Amino acid sequence: MIMAKIRGFPQAIVKILLQILTVSYSGAYAYHTVNPIENIKNHQDYKDDKGRSELIKALAQFRHTKSEELSFVTKAATLSGAAVIGVFSWPTTERTIWAAKLLWHWSLFLSTFSLIGSAHQRLLRHLPSLEKDSQEFDDSKIQLALNLFLQPPLSVANLNTKLEPRRISGRMLWIWQCPMMLMNYSWVLFLVGYALHLLTPVFDPSLAEIPFTVAVVTVCGCALVVLNFAFCAGICQSRLAKGSSLNGSLSWALFT
Repeated sequence: MIMAKIRGFPQAIVKILLQILTVSYSGAYAYHTVNPIENIKNHQDYKDDKGRSELIKALAQFRHTKSEELSFVTKAATLSGAAVIGVFSWPTTERTIWAAKLLWHWSLFLSTFSLIGSAHQRLLRHLPSLEKDSQEFDDSKIQLALNLFLQPPLSVANLNTKLEPRRISGRMLWIWQCPMMLMNYSWVLFLVGYALHLLTPVFDPSLAEIPFTVAVVTVCGCALVVLNFAFCAGICQSRLAKGSSLNGSLSWALFT
């Protein structure tokens, strides 16, 4: 019992870290990545044409959903990079605090690599399309597609031993969600840097070019907008979770 808890400790740590890491885009992470991969995992052991058709449908649905996400990420990351470049053209940024400039540089770096990292998503071409005939996707292609989501199958010496279902690969889970993560944090850092820029009179009045009161009121107004966004996102995610058949089944695999 104690040994089982010790072995499960690293997985619990990874789960907590992932929950913290994805808190700002947990809804998109679940909808575009985790839930579709869970669906693929649940249909991996097909025994007839119907099961095979369901698996191919799950693979095609992932390709469709991920393509939609990549289209959004590309536009949002481009806009984030343009916003940072635009901010550096403001005369007031020359006198802002160093932390704001640091966060803006990081934001530009993340948005750039969000676009570059999207190149890894060329793996989608190895998945079936919703528009094509599923019969063209043979068993060898299915096994290749499963390798893009699941851990390698276990090799056993005894052929009579029943193989356990393959688990979700934490490494592939990371790869599939990476562009969204980078784009998301590029916007988070940009907004935090902008808030610090507005609060320059608080940190260093000698650098301020706007009154202290104006800076505080502006930041409070921006905070209300952010809180409203978080409230709406939380309500939407809660309502979707209550009606989802996958509710409570999201797995957080170790990076294996």
